[in-house]
Amino acid sequence: MPKRYEELNYAHYLTFSCYKRYRLFTNEDLCNLFVNHLDRARDRRKFDLWAFVIMPTHVHLLIRPSVDDSISKILISLKKSFSYEALPRIKDNNPEHFARLSISERGHKVRRFWQVGGGYDSNIFTANILKRKIDYMHMNPVKKGLVNEPVEWQWSSARFWIQNICDPLSLDDIEIF
Repeated sequence: MPKRYEELNYAHYLTFSCYKRYRLFTNEDLCNLFVNHLDRARDRRKFDLWAFVIMPTHVHLLIRPSVDDSISKILISLKKSFSYEALPRIKDNNPEHFARLSISERGHKVRRFWQVGGGYDSNIFTANILKRKIDYMHMNPVKKGLVNEPVEWQWSSARFWIQNICDPLSLDDIEIF
């Protein structure tokens, strides 16, 4: 598991993947569900959400935890509650995907939505790096050929950053470093 550098009051650029990088976020229902869980986790854990993108195989977030919280606790809060609700939906709506999400853990069969491990985490210390990460996130669907322009991808914060439209989720104000 990668070491996390929990620098207080700094933003974190996070990436975490679907189990075996399966294309699980190709369904509008699951994307909406993730957005709802992200918003609830933000409310519960009191972190600032500055940017995000939900890709078919992974998620990027740019957040700033509250001073008394940790990235690990935030990810557990978000990913665990989402998985608990997402897996039954996959079972009902996409049984072939559901069958591939099975692993054996300590002699028991379990289902996974997320790849094991914490994913990728880097601290953001400067406004320049912050802007590069946001641009990278918003261009990700364009580079993958999913849309022609960042604002066309429904599952990102690009419309907020480019057009000041809070859809599908409002974002928190960024405090410049």
